[in-house]
Amino acid sequence: MFELSVVPAYGRVYNSKAAIWSDWTADKDFQITGIGPNSGRYVNQQDAAASGLACVLVRYGKRLEKTCSINLIKNRIN
Repeated sequence: MFELSVVPAYGRVYNSKAAIWSDWTADKDFQITGIGPNSGRYVNQQDAAASGLACVLVRYGKRLEKTCSINLIKNRIN
């Protein structure tokens, strides 16, 4: 799998990429979205690194109207 789409878990709301990056590097959970067997499960930085993913797409904002990507190969947020 190349990429994974996630949203903030446990009711967290992010308004900036910096806040997402802070929680991602603190190994906080995000919830997997989409259709498939992993939909609804939780993932964090450690899980994503172990799975061989290249990118995590994060939807954020009050209505999840914004998106950003976390590049797991270069370890940075775009």
